[in-house]
Amino acid sequence: MTMNRSKIRRKNAIRELGQLMQELPGLVDVVVVEGFRDMQSLRSLGYRGSIEVLNRSGVNDFDLADDLVSCYRRILLLLDFDEEGLRLNRHFNQILERKGAKVEYGLRREFARLMSATGAYAIEDLDNILSKMEE
Repeated sequence: MTMNRSKIRRKNAIRELGQLMQELPGLVDVVVVEGFRDMQSLRSLGYRGSIEVLNRSGVNDFDLADDLVSCYRRILLLLDFDEEGLRLNRHFNQILERKGAKVEYGLRREFARLMSATGAYAIEDLDNILSKMEE
């Protein structure tokens, strides 16, 4: 019975993630991820809005933040939920907010909740979600 509940919980979370991906472009101007594989994962889940990658060769954090703030107002930092991702998230939240951006904390918490229910803690792991949707 516990296995059934866990599977139902995971399927519901996957469905909710898919719905959130469809609604996200209306809620934020851009989603910022750590790397290219993270961007691919969001695209595989159906996200069609703007995505920017954090790791840009030769661009320091402050210049990147200036670029983001000059183009976007509502920003979702969708960085991994591991120790490094949490550190990067705190760091960029502070920089972006000092520069006047609206960083979407609530949406990040919602992603954390849904990803936890699916067993994914890195954004790039979300590309496996599609295969789980079909199970």
